[in-house]
Amino acid sequence: MTAYRKDLLVVLGLAMSPLIALGYSRFAYALLLPAMRSELHWSFTTAGLMNTVNAVGYLVGALGTAWLAARVGQRAAFVGALVVTVLGLAATAATTSLNLLLAARTVLGAAGAVAFVVGGAITSTICRRHLAHQSAVLIGTYFAGGGVGIVASGFAVPAILDRQGAPGWQLGWVALAILAAIGTLAAAWAAYAAPTTAPQRGPRRPRPRGLGWLASGYLLFGAGYIGYMTFIVALLTQLGNPPRAITAFWVLLGVAGSISGSVWAGLLKTAVGGSAAAVLFVLLAVATGIPAVTAWTPALYFSGFLFGLCFLSLVSAVTAAGRDAVRPEDTTAAIALLTTVFALGQVIGPWFTGVLADQSGGLQLGLGISAGLLLIGAVLCRLQPARVPGA
Repeated sequence: MTAYRKDLLVVLGLAMSPLIALGYSRFAYALLLPAMRSELHWSFTTAGLMNTVNAVGYLVGALGTAWLAARVGQRAAFVGALVVTVLGLAATAATTSLNLLLAARTVLGAAGAVAFVVGGAITSTICRRHLAHQSAVLIGTYFAGGGVGIVASGFAVPAILDRQGAPGWQLGWVALAILAAIGTLAAAWAAYAAPTTAPQRGPRRPRPRGLGWLASGYLLFGAGYIGYMTFIVALLTQLGNPPRAITAFWVLLGVAGSISGSVWAGLLKTAVGGSAAAVLFVLLAVATGIPAVTAWTPALYFSGFLFGLCFLSLVSAVTAAGRDAVRPEDTTAAIALLTTVFALGQVIGPWFTGVLADQSGGLQLGLGISAGLLLIGAVLCRLQPARVPGA
């Protein structure tokens, strides 16, 4: 087996991190949201608040990731965060208290950020050992894990709700916890098989320079995309789509996310600075804007497919641009910085979209504003240069 194939196998294991931290912990909430709103009598504002506190936790985790990884090591931070995520998913299934659910979502956000950032940093370390095209495939494979998680949750959760009805939302979280536990075993093996970056003893920059445009665009990405991922299933339900149609939509979105790394590998390979991210921003804005202007079912399905095809690869493109803009020893800090601004955007997005939905009687207005934010993000990322001399 060649060195590249061995590293690809390791990255497949590391991809359990976005699969768990994004596919199960963050995005699957959209599938369970209609049932939880019905059973727990939530408004859209409260439903959005659940993902807002998740984003606050994500922000805290992102801010502390570089420190934690330097203190306990990348491997221990990575595996420990995934174990906490499994426990957080189980805790979400164990209560109906709003305060406890908010606390669990906050912990899930923090643990997910650590696992996601450290897994991305380890993958970036592996990518530096390979050619540009191979590197694009490796990092695309890592982020495609989120799409696989969406597909898996799309089959598991609706099947439970279809059998149990809205009261089965707790069993949905139990199923996600079990799936996450299985994935954590594979991720732990990969983490200990992969090379990691040793803590640097020399002077370090806590905030790597040269990432301003990219970080600004990523902030808007966090605010723009999360409204879609939080409320799109609620919108489809509101429009009268049956459970099977919603399952098909969610699985289609996830499948698109799973193959997106291969689809955009050429774009990432030839990208200079934030150019690839800018292209994906525009396409994502189109996908997000479609439900804001039409309820036509084929258009909504196209929206889901295009969204899935772009949003994980956009994270991949931003990560690659951030990696290339800094010194190798600043990779973890750079990814943590980008994840921090990303989390800041996510703090605002779900709550704001929920408030607009409650006030206007629908979700279309919030999704339209999200699309506008993504277009602005495209402009900002296009201004991001390659590595600044001396950065």
